[in-house]
Amino acid sequence: MQKYDYLVFGAGIYGLYATKFLAEKGLKVALIEFDKEPLIRASYINQARVHNGYHYPRSVSTAAKSANYYQRFSEEFSFAVNKEFLKVYAISATDSLTNSEQFENFCEYVNIPAIEINSKNYFNKGTVEAAYETTEFTYDANIIRKWFVEELKKLTNVDVFYGMRLMNFQKDNDCFCVNFQNQIEISSPRVLNATYASINQILNFFKYDLFNIKYEICEIILTRVNSKLKNVGITVMDGPFFSVMPFGFSGTHSLTSVGHTPHETSYNSLPTYSCQSKNKMCTPTQLQNCNLCPAKPESAWTRMHQLSKKYLVPDIEISYIDSLWSVKAIMNAAELDDSRPTVIRKFEELPSFISVLSGKFNTIYDLEDALL
Repeated sequence: MQKYDYLVFGAGIYGLYATKFLAEKGLKVALIEFDKEPLIRASYINQARVHNGYHYPRSVSTAAKSANYYQRFSEEFSFAVNKEFLKVYAISATDSLTNSEQFENFCEYVNIPAIEINSKNYFNKGTVEAAYETTEFTYDANIIRKWFVEELKKLTNVDVFYGMRLMNFQKDNDCFCVNFQNQIEISSPRVLNATYASINQILNFFKYDLFNIKYEICEIILTRVNSKLKNVGITVMDGPFFSVMPFGFSGTHSLTSVGHTPHETSYNSLPTYSCQSKNKMCTPTQLQNCNLCPAKPESAWTRMHQLSKKYLVPDIEISYIDSLWSVKAIMNAAELDDSRPTVIRKFEELPSFISVLSGKFNTIYDLEDALL
């Protein structure tokens, strides 16, 4: 039985940050990951946006929290943050839930810069009400992954376990004693569940109440763009529209859309999908990695591309390279106002069990007050 001060489940950005934070406080930490390497699911497979708040005009709390941490994250992870492009937000002329006046008032209230520009540079006539130059970056998850791996190697009070499969657990003397399939046994008085899409699966294993969430199988399309868009990122909002923006330092742009990025939604307390019938290893109690799954859905590239062409001027060219797939977990209540809060819930005091359902990549700092 190996004894630790903290047991962290999930080596995405929240689990990695928590492990480093706790270890630097002098605690002995075990980081447990189902996959063979860290940060390869939702922390990597997303828009890679360092949120400064613009994306959430209908949720001031989400916008303010993102903006609050934006500068800190951009400075602390400057080595992995791409700042060398123009970020444009535009308000669709039709079917938008926010108009230009509301967006401007929102930006002023949250205190984030938005300067109106000539929309004709990027958008077809009549498709957008207004366009704005903003301040927002993207991060490179591959660089952040490598950095965390090297940083954790330097800490003698951290052990990282990959390819781990849970078997059973018991509580003994105010500690969780957890057994894994590879005959590793770990004892700890404190547990952090930072598994994101598998958050309810871990809670179910430890016999706690589950979060009221839905699960979406999401597609992030990597594209090649021509010189007109090479150093530009564009987001059309607020509704079933799209974003195309640099994907870190990869030289590609990600393409996403509100209507076509999600392919299948599960409203069950544990994620249940039709594709699981083709992959018996992926079950409601143990999600496999969608990006590696042979049963993943067909790409929505054609529909996303057509949507972008409706708005973008003809001399902007976007071509398909590849698709990345992951499961996104969203609080059901958040769909009312499009909010994406970081929800941290303590299920037990002694031994301590905490679960974090992450909101945005750069709101990792919410963990600091909750862990100690």
